[in-house]
Amino acid sequence: MLPRWARDGIGRTGELLVATQDSRDIIAAAQRALARIWRDGYRYAKAGIMLADFSGREAQLNLFDECAPRPDSEALMNAVDRINRAGKGRIIFAGQGINVGFAMRREMLSPEYTTDWNALPRAFM
Repeated sequence: MLPRWARDGIGRTGELLVATQDSRDIIAAAQRALARIWRDGYRYAKAGIMLADFSGREAQLNLFDECAPRPDSEALMNAVDRINRAGKGRIIFAGQGINVGFAMRREMLSPEYTTDWNALPRAFM
């Protein structure tokens, strides 16, 4: 049986325990949200992430907070930003995969009845 298309928009929200500018933390939160909505046997077309509730760089941490920021996080993210200023995608995270360039999705392409004789439906008696 062919996989079914997920017809409805599915969304989940997640919360970061502490303010972060580390892409790795945002990617991890997105992966946790995806794991909660994923269903085998469905074909998904696209996904997106929205961020909200921004705070300044000097956000106050909770006194009893056990989720301290990663060591050297700011230095790493600054290095990634500097490298990517030379051109988008110069350095990426492994989960982003390899960019194979743009490719048109053709699995839902409409027939070209008006421009291609071979696309015309045939009737047999």
